[in-house]
Amino acid sequence: SNDFLIDIGTKSNFDYANKFLIKRLEKPAVFLDRDGVINYDFGYVHKFNNFKFKKGVLTGLRNLSRKNLYIFIVTNQAGIAKKKFSEQDFQLLHKKLKNFFTNNNIFIDDIVYCPFHKNATDKRYKKNSGFRKPGNLMIESLFKKWPINRNKSFMIGDQKTDSIAASKSNLDFYYTKERFDRLVFNILKKKNI
Repeated sequence: SNDFLIDIGTKSNFDYANKFLIKRLEKPAVFLDRDGVINYDFGYVHKFNNFKFKKGVLTGLRNLSRKNLYIFIVTNQAGIAKKKFSEQDFQLLHKKLKNFFTNNNIFIDDIVYCPFHKNATDKRYKKNSGFRKPGNLMIESLFKKWPINRNKSFMIGDQKTDSIAASKSNLDFYYTKERFDRLVFNILKKKNI
């Protein structure tokens, strides 16, 4: 290999690799709310046929993928708690979305969702949860799972709850008030990515 290589054939090399590789893989991340940011929020969107992308989203996401950022979706999904759709419906939609994105050279690294709501009609999901935004446990769970450069990372959302969750995780936050691709271009320029 002409590229980076660590031989992990000894315990000391393996221990070194565990520490060093995490740093080598560390990169910035974008945390995206879903409804109202990626797609138009028609209320409890859970079918691919009803999923309508907002203007500039595909171009903006492609640009984030090209810039080699981790792309995460963090989304409250009260529709599950309120029996508007099931977790299986949600997972099927996101499986189709990931396939669609991959076919368009967009790579979503992880999707985290919170099905809990204090006014749930489905008792299994009736509780207050720090995972539900404005709580930040969805975001923090991604920081534990992935080697993320927090200082260069940011969040894009459309609600005050998104802004509060980002603030709790010390992330720069941007409201999606302009075309998504233009917003992404301006953020990347500002953060020198």
